[in-house]
Amino acid sequence: MKQSENLNSTIINVLFLFFPVSLILGNLLTNLNILLLCFFAIFFYRKKFIKFEINILDKILLVFFFCTILALIINFIDNYLDGQIFPKMVIVKTLLNLKYLIFYFVIRVLINKKILNLDWFALACSICAAFVCVDIFIQFTFGRDIFGMAPPYPGRYSGIFGTELIAGGYLQKFSLFCLFLPFVLKKKLLYKILFQVIILSIFIIGIILSGNRMPLILYIFTFLIYIILEKQIRKYFILIFSIIFLVLSFNVVINKNFSLKMQSFYGNGKYLIKTLLTKDIEDMKKEPEAVWLKSHVAEVYCSTYSFKKNPAFGGGIRSYRTHTNCMTHPHNYYLEIISELGLIGLSIVLVFVFMIIFKIFIKKIKPLEINLDALDARTLPFFLIFIAEFFPLRTTGSFFTTNNASIIFLVLAVLVSLISKKSLQ
Repeated sequence: MKQSENLNSTIINVLFLFFPVSLILGNLLTNLNILLLCFFAIFFYRKKFIKFEINILDKILLVFFFCTILALIINFIDNYLDGQIFPKMVIVKTLLNLKYLIFYFVIRVLINKKILNLDWFALACSICAAFVCVDIFIQFTFGRDIFGMAPPYPGRYSGIFGTELIAGGYLQKFSLFCLFLPFVLKKKLLYKILFQVIILSIFIIGIILSGNRMPLILYIFTFLIYIILEKQIRKYFILIFSIIFLVLSFNVVINKNFSLKMQSFYGNGKYLIKTLLTKDIEDMKKEPEAVWLKSHVAEVYCSTYSFKKNPAFGGGIRSYRTHTNCMTHPHNYYLEIISELGLIGLSIVLVFVFMIIFKIFIKKIKPLEINLDALDARTLPFFLIFIAEFFPLRTTGSFFTTNNASIIFLVLAVLVSLISKKSLQ
């Protein structure tokens, strides 16, 4: 009996450890890995699933997915009554995305029953991040990566990801686990800081070479959040920030491509904000095509148009791209959610996010006191990824793509599980 339980646990943990690898290998293997993990987990531990007690955060997430189904039904009925053909893509994507709800609860139960090994998972993420970073360095140095792939565009080194320009985003998330490996944390304070700054600097260079600008900003932002949260190194904030500034300045000086990209990023962001503040959607309709082709301008106004059509429940998942001249997604989670799931969907997400932050930092005994030391080394990388993912002033991929959704719901499941423990109450 015990041998059988050990085998079941091993199978589950192997699939769990394969998660960061599957993200490198593509959507097909990521979906297959999630499917196998959910299937074997439910098959092996079905009794534990039946007995599992959900908490308030789990209930909020259930309401969110119920909202996606409700948005689908409401929009389907509206289209039927108007004599219009309802996009099949919205139906298919809404139903398929329920797999993330199952995935979330599978991770919740497995952590709650102490089946998953989060320490090994952190090591697997660290190894994968280090591999991706080294592969980018090799591609930059020799013109081709370990597998013989050349960079898809000049100055954009994507390594093993090939033509997909997501290497920077991958490093921004999974390299955070390297900062909290036991061999780093067990060092004396100054050596610990030195190791973390060296690790940070190496991955900053890797992200810069990838050409992904937003992941670079988020990576530095999350590390600064970590400094604020870590009591021991708070007093070294200025020193660490100065080192980060020097690393960035060095890259600006020697890497003209990086300098131009950051200038372009600043210019596009400034133009977008100015446009949003001075023109409504009716004014934008009169603008020439050149204005609409500016970075993210069309996406923002398309999401506004989509939201106004159904402000309460939105148009349903993936409905954004069904509107004329509205391509792919709004490049921001919040704009995507409000356009596809309306104010109700967005409200649910905001309540969920703020409740997680509240449960972590606000003490029950003293509700008005903020506890900055509430997170341990095991929880911190997941929390930092969570903060980066739900940071409102950022560009993103689509919320419900395989890559993003699988990471988001895994991180949420782990965070909710860890903060449910007494040590974080």
